[in-house]
Amino acid sequence: MDYDPDTGVISAPAEATALEVTDSTTVDLTLTGAGTAADPFEVTAAVILDPTPPGGGDQLIQSGPDGLYLECEQVRGCISAGDGAAYDEATGVITARPSTDAGNVLSYGTDGGLLVPPGGAPADPTVVEAGDSTTVDNTVTGTGTAADPYVVTSAVILDPTPPQGGDNLIQAGPDGLFMECADVRGCFSAGDGAGYDEATGVITARPSTDAGNQVEYGTDGGLLVPAADALEVGCGLQGEGTVASPLAAFPIAGEQAWADDWDCDAAVHSTLKCDPTSGALWAPPEHTSAALTFQQSHPFGTPTFTGPTAFLIADANAWAEATYTADSLTACRGMSFSTRFTGHVELSWTANATFDIGYAIQVNGGALAVRQTHSKLANGAAGRERWTFLVSQAVMLAAHTGYAVRVYPAIRVTAGSVTIQQWITDTDLIGVTR
Repeated sequence: MDYDPDTGVISAPAEATALEVTDSTTVDLTLTGAGTAADPFEVTAAVILDPTPPGGGDQLIQSGPDGLYLECEQVRGCISAGDGAAYDEATGVITARPSTDAGNVLSYGTDGGLLVPPGGAPADPTVVEAGDSTTVDNTVTGTGTAADPYVVTSAVILDPTPPQGGDNLIQAGPDGLFMECADVRGCFSAGDGAGYDEATGVITARPSTDAGNQVEYGTDGGLLVPAADALEVGCGLQGEGTVASPLAAFPIAGEQAWADDWDCDAAVHSTLKCDPTSGALWAPPEHTSAALTFQQSHPFGTPTFTGPTAFLIADANAWAEATYTADSLTACRGMSFSTRFTGHVELSWTANATFDIGYAIQVNGGALAVRQTHSKLANGAAGRERWTFLVSQAVMLAAHTGYAVRVYPAIRVTAGSVTIQQWITDTDLIGVTR
């Protein structure tokens, strides 16, 4: 409570004043002080200048130590001169710009304004002449005075003999030029595939009347070619006859996959061909075969073998060989390779001799395996005879595979002694591509 000694009035103290500031988009307000006599409120304001105006140009309003300002220098660059005007950006002066083309009568008057003297150039009389074109005939009458003004009349020129030699379709009537549908329908006629009614001007498509023609009119009046019936594919063909599934030959794997015997480029080595003239498929007989026979006499020098022995190589140097070198008969196919060795042997033996003969066979340099071909089993008197016998070896070879078979004369004596008088081998080789 406050007491006033002069008036004797006791009063309650006043409530403190509340003050707030609110910014806007263009003014930034600042509030300081407590609102007392010793520390009064102080409100300050600063103008907000947009650094990036919405149009994308530079901000023209400037802020200086003495306040906001906008001078001519800031705005003179905002304008420029177009046709018929001149502009000095340094001074801001805008003037009219008369053309410098010859004959221009526009100039500046004594008061600085634009001036066109009456009648054009001051001393030149007005002259009007008629200028015709290829399509308009102009006529000028009158003297150009108020009592007898110039009168210009025009008439369209219609060519009576057009350049192409036809009739002129444009007509001139009392109400002007005209050309109607009836005048132009005779300009058209129907060619291949079209129908034309000159009286009505209706153009239609004209399907051929040839037998088998598929073109017809659909329910909507448009041209229609019904979809062809599905193709029926015969033996050896597959596909639907479309771009996605064209007709093609229909190969099928045999009992044995080609990969077992075929290592060729199909486009180069395939036996299935298409004749470019007839379009027919054919397979020429392109298999290859070879056969060879040669005879070899083994130089034994009449060796004698006395039993008992196991099977022995009669002479390690007395051998016959049948060899197929890889790719010698075909560059890419498999091979059927067979060999046959026919022995012609003359032997002599002592009484009561028992023995067996044959060939020891070696394949691709591997282990020897004896094939027994002839035997003397019964005991008896000494003797000398000639025998002929053979052994065979056959194989199916994959492409690029070689094969070698070597045979050695072999003998086994169980009892007595045996002498080889002569041993001749006929070697047969047969090769067939697969």
